Amino acid sequence: MSEKEREAARAALLAAEHAWDIRATELAFADSGHGARSASVLRGGPAKPGERTPAQWPPSPGNLPAHDSAPVRQALTDLVNGRIDALLFVEFTPDCITVIKVVADASGIPRQSDAGTTKWGSAAPSLDRRPEFLRFQLAGGIGTLPVPDRRDFDTAVTRWLREFVPPSCAHSIVLVNRRSGWTLLDRAVALLRATYPLRAEIGPVPANPAEPDGTPRTDTADAVRESLRTAPLPADHTLLLARVDPGTGAVRTHTHVLFPAGYRLRHGETATAEITVYGGPADRVPVVLPVLADAGTDGSEPVVLSARRTALTAFAPARLAFVLHGPGEVTLAGPAGGSPSGRATNGTADGRTPDISALVGRLPRGIIRPPALEVFFTVEMSGAEPAETAERLAFTQEVIAALARRPGSGNSLRVGVVGHYDHVIHENSYTPRSVLLLTVPPGPAMAAHAALAGWRPARREQDTASSLEDALRKVRLATAPTNGTLRPDAERAVLIVGRRPPGPPEQHDMVPSCPLGADWRVELNSLRARGIRVMTRLDRAHPHVDGSASPVQRYTAAAWGTLSSGRSFLRGDDTAAGVADALAPAWRWDGPPCRLALATPLL
Repeated sequence: MSEKEREAARAALLAAEHAWDIRATELAFADSGHGARSASVLRGGPAKPGERTPAQWPPSPGNLPAHDSAPVRQALTDLVNGRIDALLFVEFTPDCITVIKVVADASGIPRQSDAGTTKWGSAAPSLDRRPEFLRFQLAGGIGTLPVPDRRDFDTAVTRWLREFVPPSCAHSIVLVNRRSGWTLLDRAVALLRATYPLRAEIGPVPANPAEPDGTPRTDTADAVRESLRTAPLPADHTLLLARVDPGTGAVRTHTHVLFPAGYRLRHGETATAEITVYGGPADRVPVVLPVLADAGTDGSEPVVLSARRTALTAFAPARLAFVLHGPGEVTLAGPAGGSPSGRATNGTADGRTPDISALVGRLPRGIIRPPALEVFFTVEMSGAEPAETAERLAFTQEVIAALARRPGSGNSLRVGVVGHYDHVIHENSYTPRSVLLLTVPPGPAMAAHAALAGWRPARREQDTASSLEDALRKVRLATAPTNGTLRPDAERAVLIVGRRPPGPPEQHDMVPSCPLGADWRVELNSLRARGIRVMTRLDRAHPHVDGSASPVQRYTAAAWGTLSSGRSFLRGDDTAAGVADALAPAWRWDGPPCRLALATPLL
């Protein structure tokens, strides 16, 4: 060979050595950012411009197994169905040897845990302890470092395998092999294949824009978790709800299957199940939405997969969406079509797993529906200005409308109204002289609401007493037991809307008496004796009585105190909706409130 040929061969050999180390550097440091530190050990000098691009992963040579291969799916099926006790996932990574054990819990859901992950420095002491140079060696680089003895490396890996792989798992090993081209990692993979019969192999995930060639950017635990999500569901994943018997009102638990047993996802896939639930009688009461994996045949308790909390509007439907990410992983995405929230955990939003037995044990025995309601209003129609009376009429109409809007009111609500003018008829220039009372007999709520629109105010000339006593007498007659139009099973209430107290049956100092001789105390006692609730809504608070109070103030305070003993509301402080809630009989649970959403509507 001529000198020229020898020089050419020497140059080719140096170029090959340089390319060998550059390839190892690309593999070792493409994701670590330490590539520049390897320049000191490279043969042939540092990499030239364009020879390596750390932003991209180098292509992995060789044929790696599919991430979602048939053997992997079969191994997961065998685990879930109990044909094998455990799977041992092993991966040789550039940092350590990772071992993850997967077993099925009482409901057959795969659960993973670390089973002996070991750093390379402990498994193979001949390798460099510095992380950047260790990766360089594992990728096959030689450079100026001492070359690891291949036989020593093989012996160390074999010894580690014998020590950390239990005999019970010898036939249930799954190799996680997501890298190829790393010289020493490939040797370790070959040793594992030669030592144990592998049940399956997992390769890189399918490529996506973040990972152009599918090379993994997650650790082994994440890769195993993604694989376990493709296992079949070992049991129905159900939502625990409550159901109210429409006839008896009894409360029972009810389960709705969100995702049936045997259902399985493909890699990267999710599934969504939508369901309509209903709120109870109280508004915005927090309820728990437990998602359970049904108990197995051994009689064990169901496993709580998630138990998010939400607040439901009274009686209203709520469409919820649950997302399945894999066995035992269910997310409450919120209203159907909404954006998913964070991944559900095995417990409530505060991290605590609810005691399902205690939750079911504290369900109410039943629900007590409210009886029919008959409400009577008395409205003072005389005022200093028309606007004063107009406000009372508008407030009464608002209360009637609020009562009519209450769930379940329908035909169970009847409303009657009595408007009363002052006894001094000639001061009422808007009505015939003979009119003292305006009456809307008990009937449909909206009929009473419409009738009030035609009522007109009158001006008052004195501020001591009204004709409320005559209005109470009218209400007493309308609620008499002999009145055949009343429902015997209805609950009744009277709301007095006004400013001045009723007149006494006889003159009381400066307070004028009722010309018709009606005694408001007798009428009031008669109403209350029949179980009718009497409440007041006053334009102003009744006067405070002390030593300096006048006889008129004392009478006014005593009258309103007696009339308001049931309950009193004040203009400007209490809303029409709040007054309607106080008038209407409430739905009640027979026992503690129900903490589960309802499967069927109450109405």
